[in-house]
Amino acid sequence: MNSVLLITLSGDDRPGLVQALADTVAAHKANWEQSRMLHLAGRFVGLLEVAVPEDKAHALITALRELGELELTIAEGRLSHAKPDRAIEIQVLGADHPGIVAEIFGAVAEAGLNVENLTTGTEPAPDSGQALFRASARLSAPGNIDLDALRDMLEDIAADLVVEVELKE
Repeated sequence: MNSVLLITLSGDDRPGLVQALADTVAAHKANWEQSRMLHLAGRFVGLLEVAVPEDKAHALITALRELGELELTIAEGRLSHAKPDRAIEIQVLGADHPGIVAEIFGAVAEAGLNVENLTTGTEPAPDSGQALFRASARLSAPGNIDLDALRDMLEDIAADLVVEVELKE
């Protein structure tokens, strides 16, 4: 039987850091299930899910901590490959300013949807160089969600925020 470990990590970036993680995971017969890793504010940060045989979990945790280069938080989880009733994609684009995530995803939560994956970032607008905010998310929704009502609600919020919101199944 496997244990699932959820690992958050942060540290100074260097070539070979992902390889050191991967080698440590593989050496303990663990499977690298999912991850998101990137450079933020000058640091290498990530989220990692591994499935490891129960009898090797403690040794893997110890080995990861012995890498010493990363700040780690390790929690136990469970494997879940359940499909949501409905999967919905949302895209947001507009001039960057505080509150966009709070407003849009507050409405998403109020409508009963769950954020499964969220990516955000800023980039210069091609014509003016002004900072643009971009978000892309995958949401899970109950089967009875009224997609038209959700779209209308998000369009009203988007108009107030002066951003574009695209919603699709």
